[in-house]
Amino acid sequence: MNREKVWLYCRIDKGGNMSEELLETHRYRLEEYAAEHGLSIMGISRDIQNGINFDRPGLLEVNRAVEEHLVDIVLVFNLNRLCRHTEDMIRYWNFLKQNEVRLCTVADGFVNPIMDSGIATA
Repeated sequence: MNREKVWLYCRIDKGGNMSEELLETHRYRLEEYAAEHGLSIMGISRDIQNGINFDRPGLLEVNRAVEEHLVDIVLVFNLNRLCRHTEDMIRYWNFLKQNEVRLCTVADGFVNPIMDSGIATA
């Protein structure tokens, strides 16, 4: 049986004395979700910074894995760990779709922002 390949992405907003602990909690929850769903973890990336733009070292690492077709799924804890604005989410989802990669969250399962928001792409 071929297991789907997943890349885990963890992000928290700000540094501080609890940042490493929060990142570890997110990582643990993502690993737990992957194990429960029979997913093979190909990599884990993390960032400690805001989600306003996509120019984050950890997310750029995820993007390379997507573009190199190393993964089938990108897994995040929830959508706001990836980005803050609906337009950005749709743009990122389209990037994943073009590379035949699905987006999944621990909170909501597989995500289709086009269908969920009623917004169609051109």
